[in-house]
Amino acid sequence: MTASLRNRMMLVVGLFTGLASSMMYSASANEPAKKEGEAAAAASSIVQPFAPSMLAVVNNRKVTADDFEDPAKCKTCHPRQWKGWMGSMHSVSFKDPVFQAEWAIGEKATNGALLNYCGGCHTAVGVVSGTVKFDPSLGKHGGFTAPKVAAEGVSCEVCHTSVRSTHAQSVTGDPGNASLALNPGETKYGPLLKSVSGYHETQYSELHTKAEFCGSCHNIFHPFNQFPVEHTYDEWKMSAYAQAGIPCQDCHMVPVDTAVRVANEMKRAKDLADHGLGGKAATKAKVERSIVHDHGFVGGNAVIAPALGVEGAEEHREEALKRLQNVAELDMDLRTGKGGAQELRVKVINARAGHHLPTSLTFIRQIWLEVLVTDDQGRVLLSSGKLGADNRIDADAMVFGNKSVDKNGKRTVDPWEIAGFEEMTTIPPKGYRVAMYAFKLPADAKSFKVEARLNYMSYDQAVADKLLGKGAVKVPMVEMKALTRAFGPDLKAIEAPQKVSRR
Repeated sequence: MTASLRNRMMLVVGLFTGLASSMMYSASANEPAKKEGEAAAAASSIVQPFAPSMLAVVNNRKVTADDFEDPAKCKTCHPRQWKGWMGSMHSVSFKDPVFQAEWAIGEKATNGALLNYCGGCHTAVGVVSGTVKFDPSLGKHGGFTAPKVAAEGVSCEVCHTSVRSTHAQSVTGDPGNASLALNPGETKYGPLLKSVSGYHETQYSELHTKAEFCGSCHNIFHPFNQFPVEHTYDEWKMSAYAQAGIPCQDCHMVPVDTAVRVANEMKRAKDLADHGLGGKAATKAKVERSIVHDHGFVGGNAVIAPALGVEGAEEHREEALKRLQNVAELDMDLRTGKGGAQELRVKVINARAGHHLPTSLTFIRQIWLEVLVTDDQGRVLLSSGKLGADNRIDADAMVFGNKSVDKNGKRTVDPWEIAGFEEMTTIPPKGYRVAMYAFKLPADAKSFKVEARLNYMSYDQAVADKLLGKGAVKVPMVEMKALTRAFGPDLKAIEAPQKVSRR
């Protein structure tokens, strides 16, 4: 890592995305999705030219990096789409230093078994062209190299040369592990009917309109025991959004303000009144489209691209922060508990995400409650979830996530070791979880105040220290939502005095 990059990373580092789903994923460490022998037998009948990823090339033809276009060439006719992509997490999916460090550790731990597994999604071009290489001499743990077009990550060519899903060939039959077949060449595939280009051939692709397309990489199964390590697509599939026919594209390929409307009204973006998303899909296009999708794919990761100094990254950062700060809601109530103690219940509602909170690396992402109760005399009656001087959450905090273990039941956050989740507290779409706290109100207290904050960090500080070196990075915290209420000794809320306007 260069000195300038290290300095930028010192300030900021990458952030961030019910019962049936919990039952689906709560396989224990001793009961993986399939017995290893059964999984191996099933896998042996699957055609995986770039195993353990599910990537394929049409007709199994040999391709080189030169068969794929540089994204800069797309900018001429598609400046809006290129601007959205540049600075997105898709554009830096290969270069992300946090990902590279974890990948390098795994590559050494598995004797090279993860090259195509991780590379299939993070540099599909590098995998199918055989040009991504591991260099143990790079960085703290080693690093990966690839030609420029392959190092562009999830580029225009990766998505627009995809012609079909290969998920039917997987052990589970579900999308995941880069389950796409690529067909690089003159024809580009996309969701627009009757599109015409003066530069390349075009072909309509229904796949590009479906959540399954995104699920190809936003569902990740363990390469050997088939455990669903990451399951964003499956979370969506079992949600109210899927039931309403709202795919990933309607939230992640539109402005955040539109995504908020989609979630609030539970309508597809195209069905929103006055959505304002129309326009031309290319500079020389002759047809106005009802919707031209953004290509920022904004999630919760606000600062990896800015830390790398990528063009356009600051705009993505602002959108990511806005998404994080609009996705959840808080509520609270109080009651008298056993023994006369006061019982506080804080409800965290996943109001506007079509997947769980958190999602993706649920065993690394951190969403937690910070709660402070003080009385009218300034006495602290309850404190939970505050970050310590070491940038770690206190042990008693309510953290929403999944605790992963290996096949022996030992806690691990390394994806290649995970065999199950022993505890699951992620929040499902349109669902909620309640955190309960107890405190004792002093007899002379005339009132007290409850402050609740929902906070987000991309990962535990210990993970950052492991991957980038102790002290190299201080993982930043984002306040997603805050709620403050005052109560009397009778536990009834005290309304804040109304401000009187003076003329």
